[in-house]
Amino acid sequence: MGGKQLDRVAAVTGGAGGIGAATVVRLRAAGWQVAILDRDMDLARKIASETGGIAREIDLGDGDSIRAAADWVEAEMGPVEALACVAAHLENPHNPQDQDEDEWDAIVRVNLTGTFKTLNAFGNPMRARRRGSIVTVGSITSLNSSPLMGYGPTKAGIINMTRNFAVAWGREGVRCNTVHPGPTRTPAVEASYARGERSPDAMIRQTALGRLVMPEQVANAIHFLLSDEAAAITGIELPVDSGTLATGLWLLYGGVPDNSAG
Repeated sequence: MGGKQLDRVAAVTGGAGGIGAATVVRLRAAGWQVAILDRDMDLARKIASETGGIAREIDLGDGDSIRAAADWVEAEMGPVEALACVAAHLENPHNPQDQDEDEWDAIVRVNLTGTFKTLNAFGNPMRARRRGSIVTVGSITSLNSSPLMGYGPTKAGIINMTRNFAVAWGREGVRCNTVHPGPTRTPAVEASYARGERSPDAMIRQTALGRLVMPEQVANAIHFLLSDEAAAITGIELPVDSGTLATGLWLLYGGVPDNSAG
């Protein structure tokens, strides 16, 4: 899986969104056939027409939809050797006392239960063939406190879930790893900036590199972990966050040094 893939099959959930669409582009550039799996079929078809991938509907809140999509990809495109679990139910910052209970249930159903069902639906055929690689998408919010009261805990659950699958399936030839995006300029986040729910400047101040993450940079990490170049890597978490986690306590001491002008 290191160079051109000779039309081997990869599936990307959330493939019409920011990181998902960038992952489709990256995998197609490496020669993969790519199933673009998303609820937004208009956007998925647009990405398919631009990249040469194939759009198919999936709803991570519906186990039957997940299983149907996995069966369809295997039947119509061929054996899936790579799976990127990018789809997620997003959330805006708020305090815990303001959590909407229905929203909480939806976040858990999609991000945690939906990911579990996706891993099984696409991963069990990989186990049968004793070959495959899976990347789940977590978040740096899973590694520390944040005002994303439902989203962060589900992403923390994905860490443990992915490690569990990595060990359970490792000797059956299936690798499982997690990528943790930091503040990434996806269309959904850009819309949040426009609504005043987040501040890009505040996020940039928290990064070591002084810039936010671009979707294609997360896609590069996903592609690497799916590829044979990562053949000895399983059960790990790879942050792609412009050094946000590394800044840690620097704000207590005046913030990250700004030497960009020098």
